[in-house]
Amino acid sequence: MSCCLTSLVRSRASLVAGIALTIAASACGRGNVAEAGAPPPRTDGEVVLDSASPKLPAIGVDTVRVTRERSVATLAAQVGLNENHTVRVFSPVTGRVRSLAAEPGAHVAAGAPLAKIASGEMSQAASDNAKAEAALTQTSAALARAEDLFAHKVIALKEVEQARADAAQVRAEAVRARQRMAQLGEADATQGDFILRAPIDGVVIDRSANAGAEVRSDATTPLFTLSSVDTLWLLASAPQRDLGKLHTGALLAFTTDAAPGRTYAARVTYVGDQLDPVTRTTLVRASIVNRDHALRAMVVGVARLIAEDATAHVIIPTRALVTRGTETVVFVEKSRGRYERRAVIVDDDDGVTATIRDGLRAGERVVTRGSILLAAEAERLP
Repeated sequence: MSCCLTSLVRSRASLVAGIALTIAASACGRGNVAEAGAPPPRTDGEVVLDSASPKLPAIGVDTVRVTRERSVATLAAQVGLNENHTVRVFSPVTGRVRSLAAEPGAHVAAGAPLAKIASGEMSQAASDNAKAEAALTQTSAALARAEDLFAHKVIALKEVEQARADAAQVRAEAVRARQRMAQLGEADATQGDFILRAPIDGVVIDRSANAGAEVRSDATTPLFTLSSVDTLWLLASAPQRDLGKLHTGALLAFTTDAAPGRTYAARVTYVGDQLDPVTRTTLVRASIVNRDHALRAMVVGVARLIAEDATAHVIIPTRALVTRGTETVVFVEKSRGRYERRAVIVDDDDGVTATIRDGLRAGERVVTRGSILLAAEAERLP
């Protein structure tokens, strides 16, 4: 009986030990699996956003670039019409606007009608031209008859000379009448109205004419303003400290809220010869290409004067920079949702682009949108 009891105790002890070993092995295995699937350890200042985090879509990145160009001055600038391709159209006759053919914002071709003007001057010019043509025909025929009669010794030379003088006077009057009609242009065939036409291809920038309005040939306000907006003028104010850097042909990089995310290149065509006595600035004018017509006159923005260096510079958008105490940091994207806070040394910052002396390499991706959000997340880390 004692022997059986001892065997039973030993069997239960072996069973308990086996169960304990199995549990321990299972726990060890789970620990290894968990360790293998865990993300790499977080470094100091690193922010990790889960793929389902609502903050992730708010993060935008840009690639670190290298360039030999750098911004050496920042100028306040405004877009203006290219006056070399702008025409302010006045009426050469006095009269009343009968109808309009062009609305503001419309593109018109050279020679296209802009308005019809009922004008006594146009009617008088057309009448004078018709009379001059009729008189020219008559005097030419009279001269031909006189010369024929003189050749047959029917009339004296004096009468031929008089016919020649009359024909010359009428011919001169006909030339004057034709030139006047050419200056005024074509008249409407049905009503005899003066047709005001576009002198150039362009966009109707402004229109002061209205149907029924009286117009004068000596008016000071144009009826229409036409301009080709394929090229515009960039007008900037340069303080005297930047005059030594400005010259004809210099490159300006223009940015504006009216065209977010875009930079327009403009070449300087004129630098003023004197400073404004009040603002102590001078006018700088540049030509800017506007192929898609995204820019409009009177749009304001910032023009950066670009110079080329012998050495290359690492540049990033200014909005990527975050101030942290006495240092400047950026957040570098290591992978989607994982961002490393890194201190950088800034050489130059014009408010749009920053030149980085140390801390970044070309090709790395830095956070430009949402960097403040990541900075707040990094400060909350233990």
